[in-house]
Amino acid sequence: MNIAILGGRFDPPHIWHFWTAQQILENVKDMDQVWLLPDYSNAFKPIIAAPSDRVEMLHYLETGRIKLSTIAVVRETVTYTISIVRELVKDINNRYFWVVGSDVVREFTRWRDYQKLAKLIEFLVIPRKDYPINSLPAGFCKVEGNLMLSNVSSTLIRQRVSKGTTITGLVFPEVEELIRRRNLYK
Repeated sequence: MNIAILGGRFDPPHIWHFWTAQQILENVKDMDQVWLLPDYSNAFKPIIAAPSDRVEMLHYLETGRIKLSTIAVVRETVTYTISIVRELVKDINNRYFWVVGSDVVREFTRWRDYQKLAKLIEFLVIPRKDYPINSLPAGFCKVEGNLMLSNVSSTLIRQRVSKGTTITGLVFPEVEELIRRRNLYK
């Protein structure tokens, strides 16, 4: 199987995470599944919600071909992409791809062992609004097609929650309810 990995903090997961996964399935030839892979903790940015809350919220984004992977969360340590990829590529029955937004490409050289990483796995770059793709490193491939672009982000959603403004339509209704019920991001 061909499996695209969409990793990140998912703090919280939002509608654009879902549409990124869906557009990968629709526009990348022979892609079988997209796995949503939340970090336990992130080397660059803090995570507000507990891993268990983020995993629960991500379940609402699952479909037959969009699935949750807890491979990073169960490690209970800082998530480094290189460690996850090294584990994934041991599975010779599947071919894996790592999905990043065009906003992340310029930060790639900050990633641990980024040069080795680019040799282990192919990167799929999904365009993001306001982050044009001018050039890509070796091993990176722009996702082409009739794509919808967005600037929806988890940061924007956390800010809206903390201000008491609506997030309806930015997250799945079940995610919005869980955020409200657990008083997250206040």
